[in-house]
Amino acid sequence: MCRLDRAVEHFQSAMDFCQKSGFLSQSARVSLYYAGTLLERGGAGDRDQAQTLIEEALVQADSLGMGPLKGQLTKLQDEIPASRTGSSNPAGLTQREADVIRLIAQGKTDREIAEELIIAIRTVTTHVGNILNKTGAANRAEAASFATRHGLD
Repeated sequence: MCRLDRAVEHFQSAMDFCQKSGFLSQSARVSLYYAGTLLERGGAGDRDQAQTLIEEALVQADSLGMGPLKGQLTKLQDEIPASRTGSSNPAGLTQREADVIRLIAQGKTDREIAEELIIAIRTVTTHVGNILNKTGAANRAEAASFATRHGLD
């Protein structure tokens, strides 16, 4: 009905509900449609928010073995224009991984990171693993050091 602002409000409510309830697979599915709606609306910050939603959902879909959803998310991600407002992150970190490593550098636990970013602890754990792999860090302390060296703290 072309009421994209209202649709975005509903998607945000659905995301909040899914995340608070621990419905990870539903959260990943909602993210797909939420991101698509944001991209269609095209408001200030919508593209970056859509990218973050897609990155989160890809982590969830991968950890839950949701191959078809992962394919849909990747396709939508490929449709996002290449230019982003933010600068690229070191070691190929996604924007959400950069958010997580900043919080690691602040000494936050996985639970605290999950609460601050409003994501599942399992998702944080997956992001931490990805961060360790991408940065070559053996543990959280080395990841925090990487963050400091690269201005991510």
